[in-house]
Amino acid sequence: MEIDRRGLFVGAAGLAGTLVLAGCAPQGERTEIGDWPTEVGDEPVTVDWWSAQIATNDGGDLRPRLIEEFGKAYPNVRINVVQAAADTDTNRTTLTTQIASGSTSPDVFHGDIAWPGQFAENKLATPLSTLVPDDFWDQYPEGLRTAASVDGDYYMFPIYIDNSFLVYRQDLLDKHGLQVPASWEEVAETSKRLIETGDVDYGFVYQGNVYEGMTCNVVEFVADAGGALTDEEVTEATATSSEAKRALEFMASLVTDGVTPRASLTYIEQSSLDAFTSGRAAFLRNWSYAYDTANSPEASGVAGKVGIRSRPGFDGTDATHTTIGGWGSYVNPHTRVPAAALAWARWLADEDAQQIIVREGGVIPARTASLTSPDAVEAGKPQYSIAADYTLVPRPTATAFYPKLSQGIYVNSNSIVAGQSAVGTGLSRMERQMDVALAGQAL
Repeated sequence: MEIDRRGLFVGAAGLAGTLVLAGCAPQGERTEIGDWPTEVGDEPVTVDWWSAQIATNDGGDLRPRLIEEFGKAYPNVRINVVQAAADTDTNRTTLTTQIASGSTSPDVFHGDIAWPGQFAENKLATPLSTLVPDDFWDQYPEGLRTAASVDGDYYMFPIYIDNSFLVYRQDLLDKHGLQVPASWEEVAETSKRLIETGDVDYGFVYQGNVYEGMTCNVVEFVADAGGALTDEEVTEATATSSEAKRALEFMASLVTDGVTPRASLTYIEQSSLDAFTSGRAAFLRNWSYAYDTANSPEASGVAGKVGIRSRPGFDGTDATHTTIGGWGSYVNPHTRVPAAALAWARWLADEDAQQIIVREGGVIPARTASLTSPDAVEAGKPQYSIAADYTLVPRPTATAFYPKLSQGIYVNSNSIVAGQSAVGTGLSRMERQMDVALAGQAL
């Protein structure tokens, strides 16, 4: 998932704000939430919002528009944007250092959907269940609620999500009288036929490098087979299950059968997209932006020739799965303006902001009803209608040790798919390393 993080500093109603050096903020006194007010008063107050850019339909920044609309409902609350770090890992590390030291700023921070486990365990984000009615969370799909919560409490207000899709060459399917594949087995067979015609070099490409993208793909394929890599509580690895074996055997067969190039095991999002937009591949698994890019004449050699569908399942299964990417709002437990911070974070996740994202955003709104609203229908984005029917599969992020857990997944998966490890041997090693990670030990 690649996020555009070009800088912008915006105050309430779209006015330019001042960059706050959050690391220099004084230590906060409030660490308990029991005495927090939840109603915004009449006095002017400023909320420091640590945020990366939120894309618009045309590649701009949606943040000024959101701030402007929020100001109509809360005219006494000024939103001061603190520009987030250049990449996700630096962003997380910087926030961890600042908040752990007791910094009161930022009051609200824009963070990855994979953070709740780590931030909850280390008391870097405010638990929200006592501050927000239980029925508030009902407006989000089950998989997203799972990703946003740890041990029954919520730590993140969802803003937008990202799903993965199968993008394909509709022109080549039409040329050779082929149907859009309805299963992974059909993707493999159709890929072979299209490679034989000489119209493409590759069949199916995805993100197989030794990094988080491989974890996303593996989690999806295991879900397609009816399984998961951990138990529901994310306390024990289950990587040696028959479902995981089916998934990894299929992924390995894609390479050995010539459907997926070995080079795909070095691909990240952009390199896999390049293989598709250059006309070399027939099918691509990637995030929602990939379809728009592939259909852009300025960015793609196959613009106007591309279709999109949900990731298919295996033969004999009905559900279609996607891992969840995306970002949400976390509230600093040391904030000195708790009512205003909560109001801003909650507003971004609620109906008014979500509908702005539908109409003007270049991302997928988190709220379920927004995906099928009249505005969504009018927008005409196939990603919205597909997303409304998806089964969301969270990565096992509800642990403080997720980075090491994911490492155990993607390192061993890459080795299995590359043929460097037998499936059974590789999955046994994966399970051992995942359990070591879950115990808080070094791999």
